[in-house]
Amino acid sequence: MVAFKIVVIRGNFRSEFPAEDSSLDFAISQTHLIRSHPLFAEGVLLRCVDAKPLFPYLHYSFFKGSDHELRIANIEEVIREINVRADMVKKISIRAKCQFGAYDEMYSIQKTTPTPDARLPSHRHAGYIVISFKILEEQTQQESLEKSWLSWSGAREIYKYSPRSWNLRRISLYKIPKRRIRSSSSLAYVMMCEFGSIMHPSNHLQALDMCERLRVRNCGYVSLYQIMQWSYSNTATSLEAPAPSPRKERNPMLKGLSQEVTFQNFTKISTTTAPEIFIHCRL
Repeated sequence: MVAFKIVVIRGNFRSEFPAEDSSLDFAISQTHLIRSHPLFAEGVLLRCVDAKPLFPYLHYSFFKGSDHELRIANIEEVIREINVRADMVKKISIRAKCQFGAYDEMYSIQKTTPTPDARLPSHRHAGYIVISFKILEEQTQQESLEKSWLSWSGAREIYKYSPRSWNLRRISLYKIPKRRIRSSSSLAYVMMCEFGSIMHPSNHLQALDMCERLRVRNCGYVSLYQIMQWSYSNTATSLEAPAPSPRKERNPMLKGLSQEVTFQNFTKISTTTAPEIFIHCRL
């Protein structure tokens, strides 16, 4: 069984000039650094569609390999190279305040389908609701906290109330191990909610409304991200626009107002074999 490593690199690209193209160009240039590493498998570039995004772009990439420590070292090398590149680009400052770390996948809710598609989505209508959390130092009972993650993370609300037309594919909760916490500003948990068509024009406004309702309930830092017109892999020679996904009959997740999410609907992931998520961002 092939083990995968997930890398998420988020940057707040604040330019000295207002052109958004400079930030996008810089984000695209980072994809070449990411995919150049030997353990990289595939990735997508995400763009935040919020009105005033804290993290405008997000790299979501998979690294694979059987050696856990080697995967960590490989991704940390990616982070270092990106920081060096940021220092070299004088007009874009993303180096001043950044944080990154390895996150273990703790829980996952997936679509009930005989042959789940483990590939990253590439269609421009696909997207993610990303929610990140901090916890106080005195909150040491993380095991008890994690048992109720469906409630405080907003996962249950997203699972129940996401319209079928959004095509909810997967919800994953990631946790940063205590030994890797670098400062009090570290994000303790990150939840990634993957949708196949949340950014379709007919769904866009409703998706923004869902994110706003999650913010009102103090459900961490909530962002809505869209798949960009670029995807990249370890065999690609250039960034390519993804081909439209063929229309398929949706195999829906079990959901409904009367149905609670139970252990039959989500999987506890072993931290020895689980994917890990890496975050690098400027605050």
